[in-house]
Amino acid sequence: MKTIVVSNRKGGSAKTTTAVNIASGLAKKGSVLLLDLDTQGHASIGVGCEPGEITGVHSIFDGATLSETFIPTVHKNLTLSPALVNFDVYEYADLRGILKNRFKREKIADFFDYCVIDTPPTFDALLKNSLEVADSVLIPFVPHHLGVVAVGQMLRALYQSAKVQEREIADVSILPVMYNPHINEHKESVEKVKKSFGKEKLLSPIGVDIKLAQQFESGSPIILDEKRSKGMKDYNKCVEELLKRI
Repeated sequence: MKTIVVSNRKGGSAKTTTAVNIASGLAKKGSVLLLDLDTQGHASIGVGCEPGEITGVHSIFDGATLSETFIPTVHKNLTLSPALVNFDVYEYADLRGILKNRFKREKIADFFDYCVIDTPPTFDALLKNSLEVADSVLIPFVPHHLGVVAVGQMLRALYQSAKVQEREIADVSILPVMYNPHINEHKESVEKVKKSFGKEKLLSPIGVDIKLAQQFESGSPIILDEKRSKGMKDYNKCVEELLKRI
């Protein structure tokens, strides 16, 4: 099982939109677990579900098994472990290694080809536990100055996590989102990311598409839409590029 952690500590970076579309796209290739650890619960809504009463957060901190949180979604190959809305993670600020132990103890890798984790936009115990199981970290960012700064901050958090764990850093992919090639600031920001963090880390951008926002109302990711759209095309390309990397 390959585990992809979708993360950016800056809000408004299309992190959840990316997580649900990547998970749904991978579900066309094999079995996928989508683990919603963002306590807003938007990834759960994005795949046609609601935040649950027994959640992945319970399995991490309160002794429940991860498998008892699983529920079906809009795609037959996509299983969700929903979010616990308004969970106060700061009571557990120093806990590490729990999710890693859950994966191992319950042999989660025997049941899924891929796991996609939507993380909170804070460097808390939920994000730290996610990074401990990551094979790949996908960082979506809006191409402006603060977006570039946020990528650097996220990479530092990732390096810090790897150092604490004494393990090799996960593979990193950086994804421009809400990209408009006609805006100079967008093009300049992508160039800064290339120069600062390496061209090899950069994925093809996700363009502006209003349907990406509307998908949460329908509860069906745009990548599963029967009607082709720009957002669908861009995320399909993103999935293919990710598969080559992992």
